[in-house]
Amino acid sequence: MEKNTIQHDKAVILLIKKYEEGKQRNSRWSQRAFATRLGLSSGALSEILQGKRILSAQLKKKISSRLQLSPIEEVAFFEEDLPEHLRTQRLDYYKLTNDQFHLISDWWHYAILNLTNTKDFKASIPWIADRLGLSQAVTQEAWDRLFRLSHLKKQGKKVIRTYARLETTDNLLNLSLQKSHLQDLELIEKSILDVPVNLRDHTSMTVVINKKSILKAKELIRLFQDRFAQDVEVDQGEDVYKLSVSFYPLTKVTNKRSL
Repeated sequence: MEKNTIQHDKAVILLIKKYEEGKQRNSRWSQRAFATRLGLSSGALSEILQGKRILSAQLKKKISSRLQLSPIEEVAFFEEDLPEHLRTQRLDYYKLTNDQFHLISDWWHYAILNLTNTKDFKASIPWIADRLGLSQAVTQEAWDRLFRLSHLKKQGKKVIRTYARLETTDNLLNLSLQKSHLQDLELIEKSILDVPVNLRDHTSMTVVINKKSILKAKELIRLFQDRFAQDVEVDQGEDVYKLSVSFYPLTKVTNKRSL
């Protein structure tokens, strides 16, 4: 009897992985929601994930920009469409780059780093997973990655972070940062719905500016973040919080410079 399914290529496997990652971060995440994000119908996505529908090169192009892929993931996503001599062979060469991408883009890495500075911290995957509301699989993967990148190290029986502060670049189009900012929006929405108002703060203001003031605004935000950390952060705290300051236009803007 002839089978009515096709073999999964790397792109489909990556889609399945992205869907599962979404479910691990948000238990309410559904295949229908994932399909909407990809610009597909839920039926079409279901057939693709089950191997009943071919993920064509044209369809890959349509949905790839919505996936927020790391560089190595992007290569894997399109690899089946490349000639043999252009396919990646040195997979080990990309491991560090992929680790760095996930370190920046997935919020739980920074959360784990800061969790090591809490009073009751335990170097236990189940404890960390429960504290951050993550699956143990995601927690273990992040834990191993932080050690591979030397952001965590063992000091006797303790596990400590290697660097007190981490900083990413400004004013660069960076897919990992884009993914991180999108995750921030999801975390903000979740905190508004789930966290009591006395344990959070969400505020905003609307102002009129000239484009030439944007650089000054960014500098003021950075100065505020530094001052905020100096006044509020402690070495041995109780909980891990995240401060997200968003500054963006409400009016339609162009790249034309203001003189």
